Amino acid sequence: MDDVILYNFHPSLEDLLKQLHFEADSEQADIAEELLEEAVEIAAPKTLLKVLPVTVNEQTVTIGNVEITYPYVRKMLSGSDKVAVYINTCGVELEEWSSKKESDPLEGYIADAIKLSYLYHQGKPFREKIKQDVFPDDGHLAALNPGSLEQWPISEQKKLFEMLGGEDEVKEKIGVTLAESFLMHPTKSTSGV
Repeated sequence: MDDVILYNFHPSLEDLLKQLHFEADSEQADIAEELLEEAVEIAAPKTLLKVLPVTVNEQTVTIGNVEITYPYVRKMLSGSDKVAVYINTCGVELEEWSSKKESDPLEGYIADAIKLSYLYHQGKPFREKIKQDVFPDDGHLAALNPGSLEQWPISEQKKLFEMLGGEDEVKEKIGVTLAESFLMHPTKSTSGV
């Protein structure tokens, strides 16, 4: 399986206006349409994905060669022999484009919503690919995300990056970087197991 998935989809203007709570015949809708047209020209949402073996013992869980000591993660992965480790991102192209819109509050708000829409729309095709290619016999998929629960804090984001080859490899493959605060850049990125 390729470990970089590129997506070829774009949010519809109708969905974007609904997300923004803009009336279709408003001045704000016209600005949103213009910005969406710009975004469509450069958007390159992507996922970095690796399927790794899981080893669970009484104290830890090892994913690939990275050890996790949080009991909640060990409990949730008990009985699993493999996991799909991933980072989804709207892409550095949209991040750079949106940063040029920040001087205008309305355009900045719309550009941020466009990035979020690209990230959100990755969810369904990503889950379908995982179900089809990695876990075809499992009816239900669940994700563990560093920082979403106190039982697996955001500081563990660093270990997730290690599972994917390390910070340099993640940056080289999909452009996502990790700040000292363990937040990802582009900001409209998600990660998990």
